[in-house]
Amino acid sequence: MGGIFGCICKNTIKENTIIEGLKRLLYRGYDGAGVAFLSKEGKIIIRKAAGHLEQVTRKVDLAHIPSKIALGHIRYASRGWPVDENTHPLTDCNNRVAVVGDGVIENFEEVRKELAEKGHKFKSRTDIEVFAHLLEENLKNHEPLKALALAGKKLHGIYSIALLLEKKYKVYALNKGQPIVIGVRTDKECVFISSDIPSLHGFADEALILEENMAAEIGLDGIRVINIESLAEVKELQRKRVKYAIGVVDKAGYPHFMLKEIYEAPEAIIRTTATLMEKYLRLASMIIYGAKNVYIIGNGTSLHAGLVASYYFTDLANLNVNVVSAAEFPYYALENVSTGTVILAISQSGETRDVISSIKLAKQRGAVIVGVTNVVGSRLTLESNVYLPVGAGPEIAVPATKTFVSTLTTLAILAAYTGLYTGTIDSKEISQLINELRSFAKELGIKMKIFDKRAKEVANKLSKWNSLYVVSSGVNYPIALEAALKFKEAALIHAEGMQLGELRHGPMVLVSKGYPIVFIKPFETSAIELYNHAVKEALNKGAFIITVTHDGKGYGEIIETINVNRILAPIASIIPLQLIAYRIGYIKNLPIDAPPGLAKAITT
Repeated sequence: MGGIFGCICKNTIKENTIIEGLKRLLYRGYDGAGVAFLSKEGKIIIRKAAGHLEQVTRKVDLAHIPSKIALGHIRYASRGWPVDENTHPLTDCNNRVAVVGDGVIENFEEVRKELAEKGHKFKSRTDIEVFAHLLEENLKNHEPLKALALAGKKLHGIYSIALLLEKKYKVYALNKGQPIVIGVRTDKECVFISSDIPSLHGFADEALILEENMAAEIGLDGIRVINIESLAEVKELQRKRVKYAIGVVDKAGYPHFMLKEIYEAPEAIIRTTATLMEKYLRLASMIIYGAKNVYIIGNGTSLHAGLVASYYFTDLANLNVNVVSAAEFPYYALENVSTGTVILAISQSGETRDVISSIKLAKQRGAVIVGVTNVVGSRLTLESNVYLPVGAGPEIAVPATKTFVSTLTTLAILAAYTGLYTGTIDSKEISQLINELRSFAKELGIKMKIFDKRAKEVANKLSKWNSLYVVSSGVNYPIALEAALKFKEAALIHAEGMQLGELRHGPMVLVSKGYPIVFIKPFETSAIELYNHAVKEALNKGAFIITVTHDGKGYGEIIETINVNRILAPIASIIPLQLIAYRIGYIKNLPIDAPPGLAKAITT
């Protein structure tokens, strides 16, 4: 995964052009950077290194590109560790094709094996490299644009590709579900290509949108586009003006990273389903199935994801697991850890001190570690016996949003694979679950603006309060805890998450006229009577009631989510609550992305 930025110009590319474009895409990756360009003789030259863009710029020269054509990349490691050989651009056997990519190729292992049998030599462990070698093979019999389209047709997944060919002053690009745009100027001095429109600000006047299943040949003399499936020529591309306010260019046009990352949740869910590899899911689930006892540990948002996972393992694998705060684990559970214990450790950053400390202690006692993280190459991946990358993409805002839904997606699929070993479900049901997740993500993408509009309306009514309750039962109970955390982080509101029944055992005493209580309507029908009792008691005390509901029915201000099954219900419920928390913070003009006193990962 990562960000793509390149250009073709009539004259030598201006100094710092590629660096500036990549800086604007840093939200898409921080694990490596590189550029490919053509020499005067038309040979491909590669400059790249692992690390943050600033480090790479000091190590290799990305500022001065002695060429009229260049293709840059910023990497987020999801397949392959963040090391030099896995950094893009990636080349074919003869260095005649240089490829950069964003996204995930699902069947890369199968195609890589086919190409290796034909004599292709691979230099990296990434999925995107297979595209360079497949294109090399296709170019033996087809012109470049058709060869590109045929490679896209064979390689399944959710990705975009851009590439250079030796001695050809063209950029070739392909969209298989990940965005890629072409920037054009009225003076026709340069043509640009990028992963998003905002990064083109100041470089191009207009953006041409390369839509899904389209392949393009881009040059100063014109643009050719064909459909990948039919190979038919595409006559017209959608056009948009490149116009963004200063300060939002590096956030893809959003005022804050948090809002951008909430809106990326649908894409993150689909990416997760494509990133997770079956062989590692089977290995991790087999380890969990064979365990004497299983502990799930995490902190903050990761702990709440672990609590949801306990319901998933019960439903999908008929397996009971223990969920413990990583900070409390040494005092609560360590004495029970021995050979046969499995620790399912969750940390979005992979660097959380309490998580790392706890798994090290558990390993000393013979435990096996299954890690779940968003950062390949983190300490959690190093300490784990097997790890699962959630593949949400970089998350910049301190309040975790898209990584939470991607973690839930990962845990649901892991629980389902564990169910294969316990005999609870079969392979067909796992495929059905993955399809349901993808269908839900697409519907979520369509309805996101509707949820946001409703969130603004509710936020206006809540913004004057400095305290509130968030309550639920069943699989949505951990979502009450997570939503309360988001209200604290993004809106600086003292929010308390609790179980529905617990609201009636003490906390109700603080409820007065107008006091806000957010009820997440339980998914389980057996909990509806408790929900009705709790709401009526709150109404009798004059509380201001907000109900997040999957079926459109409830009390007070209604926020309707997507009506899904019990596994997807927590994901559906948290999205509007993340938006409300953000919108309150926006109304208050708070530092939403970096709340005071908080850091993305607690490492000390």
